Amino acid sequence: YSAQTRTSGSSAAGEIGRVLFLGVVGIELLLIIFIAPAFTAGAITGERERQTYDLLQTTLLATPSFVIGKLESALGYILLLLLSGIPLQSIAFLFGGVTELELALAFVILLVTAVALGTVGIYFSAAMPRTLLASVRAYSVILGVMFVAPVLLSAVLNVINELLFVRGGAAVSPVLETITRYLDLLLVSINPIASGLAAQNLLIDQRVLGFYPYTLRSDGSTIPMVSPWITLTIIYLTVSAVLVVLTIRSTREETP
Repeated sequence: YSAQTRTSGSSAAGEIGRVLFLGVVGIELLLIIFIAPAFTAGAITGERERQTYDLLQTTLLATPSFVIGKLESALGYILLLLLSGIPLQSIAFLFGGVTELELALAFVILLVTAVALGTVGIYFSAAMPRTLLASVRAYSVILGVMFVAPVLLSAVLNVINELLFVRGGAAVSPVLETITRYLDLLLVSINPIASGLAAQNLLIDQRVLGFYPYTLRSDGSTIPMVSPWITLTIIYLTVSAVLVVLTIRSTREETP
């Protein structure tokens, strides 16, 4: 009886630790979503509004150095925020239920999300004439692309899966099922919340951190799948690089 009591107590403590960990990570993610675009949306438009932008153009500072420097200075605060949250996340280790891999995984997702949102803000800061307009555009794009569009497309994909696999049964083409699985992975990877939860479930349930085989219901064959945090990292960093290039090009076009 005492062994059973200890087991149930450890399980309850583990659940408390997991809830505490997810709560801290969720708060950090919300702060990043609201803070990162705000820090970068006024990076270039603020120089225009203070009438110091023309003075910067007369210096020997190269345009890429100017843009990347503005981005680094804004993201530095976000990095400090993430680092300061690690001790709070580590409190969950006292209760159990959380591993070091989950802590590292959460940090990577938060950092990559911060970089992507920061580049969105600085792009609109270069493209828009005012900080307010740049902030509105940045938040609209972020909410639309990262939250509204994945939810709507996921609903459509669920309807398609319902029609194909529940009503269609085993007559579904393996190619069609493979396409729907990869589309579902793509939609999950666009949203950092869904991506983090899905990656954590794979890590806990199947001990999967990277690639794993997925068995198709149509013919029983397997296809290679990847944990959503990897595709999220690739997508977000690629978009960030493209936005930085576009920001540099837009800034150069304004230079007389």
